[in-house]
Amino acid sequence: MTKILLSQEIHPQGRKILEGKFEILLPRDGSQKALEEAVREAEGIILRTTSAVTREVIDAAPKLKIISRTGAGVDNVDLAAAARRGILVCNLPHVNSVSVAEHAVALMLSLAKDLPAMDRAVRGGEWKKRNSGGAVELEGKTLGIVGMGGIGSRVAGKCRHGLGMRILAYDPYAAEAFPGEDYEFTPSLERLFAEADVVSLHCPSIPETRGMITRELLFSMKPGAIFVNCARGEVVDEPALTDLLKERRIAGAGIDVFAVEPPSPDNGLLGLDNVILSPHSAALTREATVRMSTEAARAVVDFFEGRRPRHVYTGPGGG
Repeated sequence: MTKILLSQEIHPQGRKILEGKFEILLPRDGSQKALEEAVREAEGIILRTTSAVTREVIDAAPKLKIISRTGAGVDNVDLAAAARRGILVCNLPHVNSVSVAEHAVALMLSLAKDLPAMDRAVRGGEWKKRNSGGAVELEGKTLGIVGMGGIGSRVAGKCRHGLGMRILAYDPYAAEAFPGEDYEFTPSLERLFAEADVVSLHCPSIPETRGMITRELLFSMKPGAIFVNCARGEVVDEPALTDLLKERRIAGAGIDVFAVEPPSPDNGLLGLDNVILSPHSAALTREATVRMSTEAARAVVDFFEGRRPRHVYTGPGGG
């Protein structure tokens, strides 16, 4: 029977799709070493975010034919090594778009309304905090979106039509994709960061984007601006972002992703009170968790039953 390795356990509905068709393997623990050991007989891998299919994993898997991601990002796959071996890489470009978009908007609203500070004040008996004047309205403000794929475009729609925000977008792959919308695209990240009242990142982690959000861009933001990252931590100069927030150059930040995950206890962001943090959980709603598991499993079934999976990864412009 064909052996399929789960890098971690998946939702029971996804597992049910595989049962009876494949022998299901699991690593002994969550380490890379355990993944390398468990992959030796596998012909397919269903890969979650917290593991990586490195060149070493691929080299250890002579029978491997397909890697099926449970999300959109493929930054935890050595694509070059997979291509050299002819291993198909599948991802799910829109499977968690609603969940992540809602999370990003929730972070924006929480920061704009100063909700964490208000919550702490009530619990601490500081009722007069209500008169601090820290909360702002988002209607009429400019939202700068970096990356207008499935998630970024949903954020744009929710914020333009639901909150009445102006949309200023940066995306070299999607500038012509929204003819019916009054979004403005700019080829300049410098302009976006200088003009936006809220900056929200929704770009993949690829060589061209890693470190793209530099210290200079971050420190060019308006006083009182809000920064949100639900993309990938390595896109941002994290020490610079920490300095920016420590110096209170902007109102605050909402961060779902970190350069190193989980962040170390001495990560400077963890000690700041003008940051809302979440543990790379924007995609992990109940609904999206089911979709990610079942769609990743279906890709494997389609492949081994002779059908082309619905989403074969083709590059950063492919969705």
